[in-house]
Amino acid sequence: MENDGKESYKDGDQSEDLSVEYECSSDESDDMVDVTVDEAEADIINAGGLEKLITDLTIEDIWGLAFDTESQVCEFYAKYAKCYGFVSRKDLKTVDANGNINTRQLVCNKAGERRWKHLKRDNRQREHRAITRVNCKARIRFIRHYRTGKWKVSVFESEHNHPLCPPKYRHLIAVNRGLDEADKTQADSLRACGVKTCHIMGYMVSQKGGYDKVGFTSKDLHNHISKTRRGKVKDGDAFAALAYLFSKADSDPLFLGKFTLKDGRLDNLVWADGESVVDYECFGDVLAFHYTYKKNVYNKPLSHIFRDQPPWPDDYLWMRSALR
Repeated sequence: MENDGKESYKDGDQSEDLSVEYECSSDESDDMVDVTVDEAEADIINAGGLEKLITDLTIEDIWGLAFDTESQVCEFYAKYAKCYGFVSRKDLKTVDANGNINTRQLVCNKAGERRWKHLKRDNRQREHRAITRVNCKARIRFIRHYRTGKWKVSVFESEHNHPLCPPKYRHLIAVNRGLDEADKTQADSLRACGVKTCHIMGYMVSQKGGYDKVGFTSKDLHNHISKTRRGKVKDGDAFAALAYLFSKADSDPLFLGKFTLKDGRLDNLVWADGESVVDYECFGDVLAFHYTYKKNVYNKPLSHIFRDQPPWPDDYLWMRSALR
């Protein structure tokens, strides 16, 4: 691909702390087009007073773009990547003697290759992760004009050596998903009114006109609501559990409970409320196992036991050893 006489740099210059000052002739700024990004429409930009879809930008349009800040450069290429079905990431930068960034290169996330030393290692404890980098050459590089301060394109490669994500799946890419503040506020309000998370998701999908328009998945919504709920628990969930059991003990004279601490953290906890004690007296031994908590970050089993003192039945001892 020809660059129409525009200045280019070698791929080998990929140092993270180069001190280079780029000089541009005064006529280089004559063909710059100031760009502003429309916040409401992620794929529309205002270039030189004309609104254009990012997908409608020609090679000449991209070569003529100019931005005020580095963050605008990164934002533009991220939205460009979203429109075309790939993910961008930061790569090369150079700085001047004062530490100011004057070059920024953005590449496809499949640029580069995995180092051979990681593939040939014999003493690996885990299986190899899927190889995602295939030495894709797609990239864009901006330099900051030292007189005007504008960021101008110096290198642009648009060709990828791998298939791009189809349009119907682009909204599922991790960097393209997420709840904005309006979505979070609406979800929190509906949840506070007792609406189930699955119903909130269905309502917001119909409100925005489809799953590809909503901007996040059901899992993202569940994660947000779970995070919000955990944030409301004062001093952590262990403290909340103990506080709840202490309040139960004050109101229930038959309540029994004990807990142990290890390194300042809750280690073991056992309790029986008054109703369970009465049920045991009436019906005898009742034992129920619930091992959900063995599968999450706590790595501890949860057992419902209705017998407040040993000796434990042989059936229980056998079951406990079998379920370990």
